[in-house]
Amino acid sequence: MSSYQHVIFDFDGTLFDSRIGIVNSVKYALDEMKISHPSEEVLTSFIGPPLHYSFQKHFGLSQKDTEHAVLKLREHYSDEGHLQSKPYEGLFEIVKELFKQNRKIGIATAKPTVYTKHILDNNQWTSYFHCVYGSDLKGELFPKEKTIAQVLKDFRHPDPDTCVMIGDTIYDIKGAHQQGIPSIAVDYGYGKTQDLKDARPKHFVENVEQLRELIL
Repeated sequence: MSSYQHVIFDFDGTLFDSRIGIVNSVKYALDEMKISHPSEEVLTSFIGPPLHYSFQKHFGLSQKDTEHAVLKLREHYSDEGHLQSKPYEGLFEIVKELFKQNRKIGIATAKPTVYTKHILDNNQWTSYFHCVYGSDLKGELFPKEKTIAQVLKDFRHPDPDTCVMIGDTIYDIKGAHQQGIPSIAVDYGYGKTQDLKDARPKHFVENVEQLRELIL
């Protein structure tokens, strides 16, 4: 059995493939703003970072227009986009086994907590998690180390060596570094392979099966 008794998961790109719902919601917001759709790479880059940051970075929107774009994105995402999220194959079995082994499991995500919990409920995953922390609808629980810190507090600040953060982007790995805990970078999500390696995770896995072998 792995020595990691306190396991923290990122959500989008780690537990669930949320790409379709998020990308469709970005497109909806851009249509409402009468802005042409960018490349698929840019659309996918909206998964992970704060939405306000992504709209301003890629489209140079004013604060007022950014607020409107985020409002429209969430309008679509709340109605239907979040329900298009699907768990990565094999992840539920890992979560169930961790729970069976009496490990504490938490979620630290950039996604608004309300959407994260709704998706977990919709997939009957909720009971397996000790706690779930994301952003509010204003994105105030940022940067990522803050959500990780919330989970660690809920875990009652265990020995850092017994904890691990699992995620698919540099935000997850850097957040783990800043909280002084080990990390596992997963290469099946939305992050770029070299960026993840450059962030210096303790472990790097290419697929769900390798994650299973490492964490269980």
